[in-house]
Amino acid sequence: MFCSRQLIKWYGTLTSSSLKQKSGRFAFPERFRGTIVERWKTYWESVAKDYYESTLGVGTYIKENPIKSVLASTLGGCVYYCVSNNPDENSFRSELLECANSMLYISPTIRNPNTVQRLEYLEKCYNMGIVKRFDLLLFSVIWIDEFNNDIQLFKANCSYIKPTILQIPQRAIDIGFLGKWWHLKQIMVDYDINPDEWKNIEEQV
Repeated sequence: MFCSRQLIKWYGTLTSSSLKQKSGRFAFPERFRGTIVERWKTYWESVAKDYYESTLGVGTYIKENPIKSVLASTLGGCVYYCVSNNPDENSFRSELLECANSMLYISPTIRNPNTVQRLEYLEKCYNMGIVKRFDLLLFSVIWIDEFNNDIQLFKANCSYIKPTILQIPQRAIDIGFLGKWWHLKQIMVDYDINPDEWKNIEEQV
């Protein structure tokens, strides 16, 4: 009986010591205590804990407010999609050149005069360097300035007579939204139809 008790006690001591040794393998090394390594470890542990708790909080809020969560997620997704598909000035220039190239494939007699006039005006503005883009995050506005950036006249650099933000809608020529320039798309509708084509033929007859 005495031997069995001693054996059990010895086995318990051996087990506890082995567990301490195993747990000591995962403990922070003694030589790094009080150094920047330990501080970095503590910092990232706190960051991970904060993210974990915030994630749990978001999950709890979604369960408690499913309708608001769906609406907020939908709105956030729409805003992100609009921002990511906000066209820049290079895309406007590329689309303008594509429109001009499309006009080259059709005969001058059947070209829509309004489309031709508008494309020629935009190309002239680009040659003068007065085409500007105003970024509104969700969409962009292409507008026409009075002077090129390289012009150093007083009228071109005086802040009191420069076009203000409130004047941009009056000077706007196109709006870019969801990856498209809508005015360019509109003026290219029926670009190959000349309303005056048959009038000229009737006059000749």
